[in-house]
Amino acid sequence: MSDRLVLTGDHVPEPAEVPQAAPGPARPRRTGWPRGAGGAGSARAPRIAVLDGLRLLAALSVVLFHYLAGTGTIPWQRTSVELFPTLHRVAGFGWLGVVFFFMISGFVICMSAWGKSLQQFWQGRILRLFPLYWAAVVLASAAARLGPQTPGEQRVTVGRMLTNLTMLQEPLGVNGIDNVYWTLWVELRFYLIFSLVVLLGTSHRRVANFCWLWALGSVLAPTSGIRLLDQLLVPAWAPFFIAGMAFYLIRRAGRIEGETLGILALSWLLMQHRLPAIMEGEGHGINWKVCLAAITAMYVLMGLIALGKLDRIQWRWLPVAGAISYPLYLVHQSLGVRVIWRWNEQWGAWPTLLGVIAGAVLIAWLLYRLVEKPLVPLLRRLIAPPAPPSP
Repeated sequence: MSDRLVLTGDHVPEPAEVPQAAPGPARPRRTGWPRGAGGAGSARAPRIAVLDGLRLLAALSVVLFHYLAGTGTIPWQRTSVELFPTLHRVAGFGWLGVVFFFMISGFVICMSAWGKSLQQFWQGRILRLFPLYWAAVVLASAAARLGPQTPGEQRVTVGRMLTNLTMLQEPLGVNGIDNVYWTLWVELRFYLIFSLVVLLGTSHRRVANFCWLWALGSVLAPTSGIRLLDQLLVPAWAPFFIAGMAFYLIRRAGRIEGETLGILALSWLLMQHRLPAIMEGEGHGINWKVCLAAITAMYVLMGLIALGKLDRIQWRWLPVAGAISYPLYLVHQSLGVRVIWRWNEQWGAWPTLLGVIAGAVLIAWLLYRLVEKPLVPLLRRLIAPPAPPSP
């Protein structure tokens, strides 16, 4: 993430269906529920609206990280340390939003895949990720070619833009138009290996087994000498997805069971082991204990959601918050950094920061209204035409 988070970016990992995270990153959706889980005797769980709000908070934390956490002059003509001495220190923890994206993604992808065929699962993922992503790549490419240039920026060619449209630019060895796209490749690898569960048919036992096997594989992969295995199992980020899936199993069961608690404990232990390397690799230079405490708080919060303790939070604006979190994550850096670099001296530090964040949120909302809402139904009809009526 450092030059990736640069910042760059996550799951999270999809926005929340995520997520749905990061990443970003699948929007939480209503889903069938066993009796006793998610509501007293109801067969259908309430919308988990709080996940929508948490996705937006995660996206905004990444926004602040990219705008304020750097120690150099980009995107400000002076350093953010000088301009925002207190907020700069807080923003240094904003990369943790990517962690939360991935955790939410594990929860929501497991939820959205339950009872689906492999074809339905991938159709849903494609419809969720790609329309907004394509729009973001086109906007970022146009901004790079026509907008203000930041120092050291790499030229965007047509070939580079077209390769980015596949979302496979990282394994193809092509730089992303925007650094935040790296989390989408992490998400895609999660979908790919989780497809094995979907292919066999989702069930509590199969998802639990998948969590155990992925955790073990993520330990063995780095020393196996098999690069493909290391790529597929994403050892650094696997604990967060595993935790999200375990929390969803708790949600379905309506209680914490011994095996699920064991999966969560293992994911937490693996996470704390991986955390120093993640922090060093991203160049954050912040306290390990503080980051560990923050991620542990995420575990606690997701546990409350899994147990239905926050289901009463149904504020009307939360679904909109969830809807704009993914496009906000995709466009905030490629567009916002240019505006800050070009005009912060004329506008002043605080007006620039608040104006750029507000502008990024507005663009995210417009992308949701003008791209996702009309394009997704059209693409759904193209890739999943309705079955002809039976004679």
